[in-house]
Amino acid sequence: MTFNELLLDAIKFDEEKLAYSVYWLIKNGVVKGTDHSQGINWDLVNHDEVEGMRKRNELNINPIKLFSVPLGNNKHMLIFAQTEESARGHYLNEKGQLPTKIFNISSDMDKSFWFEEKQKYQSLRELRDETLMFPATAMIFEKG
Repeated sequence: MTFNELLLDAIKFDEEKLAYSVYWLIKNGVVKGTDHSQGINWDLVNHDEVEGMRKRNELNINPIKLFSVPLGNNKHMLIFAQTEESARGHYLNEKGQLPTKIFNISSDMDKSFWFEEKQKYQSLRELRDETLMFPATAMIFEKG
C-alpha cells in the first residue's frame, strides 16, 4: 500500500490522526505519496504540527460520528452526527427532551446488524454512507 492509498483509506475510515500524520509526512517531503508505506518510522512525524493541521482542518475532514443514547429497558437510540451537541439536538427533536446520557461509540462503526426490511446484515458504517442528511437516527436497538 502506498502513502497515497493509506491517506485515502484513513480519510475513508475516519482515522483523522493517521490521515494527518500521513499528510504531514508527504507535505514535508519525508516520504512520497507513491512510496510503499510499510515500515515507516512514525517517530519522524511532528505531532504538534499534525495537531495544528487537524485543528485547522487542512484536509477538510468532517467525520460523522456515532452516538448512543440509552432509552431504558436495554434499548438504545443510535445517532449519526458530527458533534455531540448535534446528536443531543437531534434527540431533543425526536423525543422532546434532552438525553440524560450520551456516548460517543464511533469505534463501533463497523459492527453489523441484521436489517429485516433489507434482508441482510449491514455495518453501521455502510448505513452511515447511505444516509444523506445529518444528524440522523441510525437505529433503535435492544442490547443483549
